[in-house]
Amino acid sequence: MAESSDTVAKSTGFRLARVIFGGLLTYMGISGFRNIEAQAGYAEAKGVPMPELSVVASHWLLVVGGVGISLWKLPGLAASAAISFLVGVTPFTHDFWNQEGQERANEQNHFLKNAAMLGAAFAFLGVAESEKAKKKRQNER
Repeated sequence: MAESSDTVAKSTGFRLARVIFGGLLTYMGISGFRNIEAQAGYAEAKGVPMPELSVVASHWLLVVGGVGISLWKLPGLAASAAISFLVGVTPFTHDFWNQEGQERANEQNHFLKNAAMLGAAFAFLGVAESEKAKKKRQNER
């Protein structure tokens, strides 16, 4: 028998995953805020439109996603923020297919890391949606 999302969300493993994943996102967001000029320069070099605004907005998505997932507050919104960051940023900044040599390998590693994080964010979104649907069914009774 499959476990309910409520049981999964209360498990020690899931809680640890939330804190690790959410903490990583939060750290990445705060780190980006501390280094906006360099981040914007990198974004500009990659052809990102409005690089400084894009960097600030994208790092807010990381912080909102990270804190929300860690604390499991508004988890659907938090996971969606993380997904938005990863989908929006990854193909622009880690375009390994346009690189050669060591730069290609570096960008491919970052791309694959982000793809794995995207999978985790979708898993958190799935649990959040399942919890929300369960609460809705309970309220309808």
